[in-house]
Amino acid sequence: MRPARLIRSAVIIAGCAATFARAHAQPASPKAEAYSILFSRLKGETGGVLPGKCGLTALASAIHARNSLGAGERRALGIVQARVERQTSLVTQDGRFKFHFDTTGTDAPALLDSAGNRLAGTARAFADSAAAIMEHVYQVEVVGLGWPAPPQDGMLGGGPEYDIYILNLGPYFYGVTTPDEFSADGETSTTFIEIHNDFAFVTPAKNRGIPALEVTLAHEFHHAIQIGNYGFWSNDVWFHEITSVWMEDVVYHGVNDYLNYLFAGGSEFFAPGTPLTVANGLIEYSRGIFGKFVTKYYGHDTMRHVWENARGSSPLPALDATLRALPSATTLSVAFAEWALWNYYTGPRADTSTYYSEGALFPVMAEPYYELTSPTQQISTSLSCLGAAYAGFVAGTDTVTVALANVNAACPNGAQTSSPYTLTVSRTQIDGTYRPIPGNLYMNLNVADQSSWIAWTIGRGGAVAGSAGEGTAFPDPFHPVAGALLFMPAGADEGTVAIYSSGMELVYNGALQTQLRLGQRVFAWDGRTNSGRTAPTGVYVFVLSLPGRRVTGKFALVRQ
Repeated sequence: MRPARLIRSAVIIAGCAATFARAHAQPASPKAEAYSILFSRLKGETGGVLPGKCGLTALASAIHARNSLGAGERRALGIVQARVERQTSLVTQDGRFKFHFDTTGTDAPALLDSAGNRLAGTARAFADSAAAIMEHVYQVEVVGLGWPAPPQDGMLGGGPEYDIYILNLGPYFYGVTTPDEFSADGETSTTFIEIHNDFAFVTPAKNRGIPALEVTLAHEFHHAIQIGNYGFWSNDVWFHEITSVWMEDVVYHGVNDYLNYLFAGGSEFFAPGTPLTVANGLIEYSRGIFGKFVTKYYGHDTMRHVWENARGSSPLPALDATLRALPSATTLSVAFAEWALWNYYTGPRADTSTYYSEGALFPVMAEPYYELTSPTQQISTSLSCLGAAYAGFVAGTDTVTVALANVNAACPNGAQTSSPYTLTVSRTQIDGTYRPIPGNLYMNLNVADQSSWIAWTIGRGGAVAGSAGEGTAFPDPFHPVAGALLFMPAGADEGTVAIYSSGMELVYNGALQTQLRLGQRVFAWDGRTNSGRTAPTGVYVFVLSLPGRRVTGKFALVRQ
């Protein structure tokens, strides 16, 4: 067993064309050709261009559609799912991992010189570096953060160690984690990892070579943890990738490779209306920042708790269940709306204390602007479930942004289900349905189900969502489905909440603490009576007993 040692390599500054030309200079291996076929298939489905991050999205897409693949695609899938032994191997000093690699030929790894060229005779040095990196990754993810190690695969790969294969993957992927078996979504499996043999194709130049190797091993190893312990969800690969991109930045915070995907066309900042549950080879990588949001806002162990709840449940309901079980109980719908606001405060608008700590490095959210030269401005379009949209309204020296979030988490998982809406911003309050917003303006949001939408209005004084004043409740009407909450704003830290039917019969009362939700201090109610039953459809009156005063209001509750 060779001692593991990390060898830093230099990189070059070059354009994408030169990068791809250099990658193609190596003859394509059968694996690279097979990945090219899966790459092309996914590209055809999405119309986008893959940035070459992780092959799991393409692999999962092919596995999910395996019964309808063409003959060439089936052959390609079989090739990428097979372990291919290499000329030699190296076991890490801790005995947990075995790296399989060639010392000669197309798939042989190599370090890079300062001009980005492969250094001859450095295959073992590359493997030594990978071994040292992998030991560090294990210490952070398993020992430090408490994630379970992947299950052992018996003697696959020639021994009990976890197997990592180094080969030429072409200019498509940094790496890929492949299940040894797959029969149904949610089942666990042993896995093996394949990583690129030089990372010469990576941009920007500073990330080529060793930095890309670092984040790749952190990223792919976490896929092995996910699939081996919690389940492989081929139709929910969006959360697999969100988690692994988040984890690579946790382990190697200084590399910041995830920034590439934020600035790419089609990322969260250029296509925020794309449903959260979509994985197309790009947007799910840019949404690694969702993990940053979750950990900073709800706690560092929250992502692990989501995966623990994903045993036997797909990621979306697992995410909602995790958030509802927090001491400061919330819902996926509210969390998604909060995240939509976080994604506004980036670039020059960044507030690194309240929002993303690296938000100043992010792009600015795509946002069309409308001049209020007439009394009203109206936008009529549609927005997908768990999608967001932003629009700026300019009135004189004031600019007000409306950030809409379609928080309907009950859409078919991954479906591009859209709901129509009409947003009107006016200089005058046309009727009672128009609520005041910053800039002395008024807003009306016309949608079929108000409870499925949250609208932030962002002006000079900050952001406000829902009903801003005491004596109101939102969403109104309130649908008390599983996990839903009614919010009642209150300018206090604690108080007593009493809710009465229209006939003034007490259905609920309790002493509660307010929570900071959607930019306000609010009391939250889940729609259950004191007896634990869901309240019936009707109009209700709430009374908030606060220090030195009382606040009253009403709302409609509609059972579905």
